[in-house]
This record gives sequence, structure tokens and C-alpha cells, in this order.
Amino acid sequence: MKLQQISVFIENQSGRLHEVTKLLGENSINIRALSLADTSDFGILRLIVNTPEKAYDLLKTNEFTVGRTEVLAVVVSDQPGGLAAILGCLDENSINV
Repeated sequence: MKLQQISVFIENQSGRLHEVTKLLGENSINIRALSLADTSDFGILRLIVNTPEKAYDLLKTNEFTVGRTEVLAVVVSDQPGGLAAILGCLDENSINV
């Protein structure tokens, strides 16, 4: 299924990740998945949330640098090789990940 992913630029300093998650929680936005890629100076927090439009607007209003991207979500079987099976299907159909 297609989902909206929210990407948030955050400085790599103590408490910044907490600020984002606290703001979302206080506004009843549920984080369903996240990843964080960081360097010594900054990070990109990628989020899947229950209300992406609301999260985007809220973060923008609170002066976070934020973007949106459409992503594909799949259910992966919780067993050895589950991810490989999904990736094999994508590869067979020339879909690059």
C-alpha cells in the first residue's frame, strides 16, 4: 500500500528527537514506524504516522524543516527469509529498492 512518509531535519543535539516525538504525542499523532540517519551535525528522521497531513502541518508550524514522500509499505512475514521473499518479488519485476 502507498503511504506518506514525513522526513524531519533535526540538529544532532541532546533533546531534539524528544522535542519532535513529544510534539507529535501531545497532538495525538501516533508514530507507526521511524528511522533515523545521522551525522555528527544533523539527522534525518523519517516517520510513518497515523495522520501525515496533520503531522506535516504541525511540524512546519513549529519551525521544523520537514518534507513528504510517498512510499510503499508491505507486510513482511516474521520468519527467516521473510524480507528476502519480498525483495525477490520486487527484483523479479525490476523494482529497485
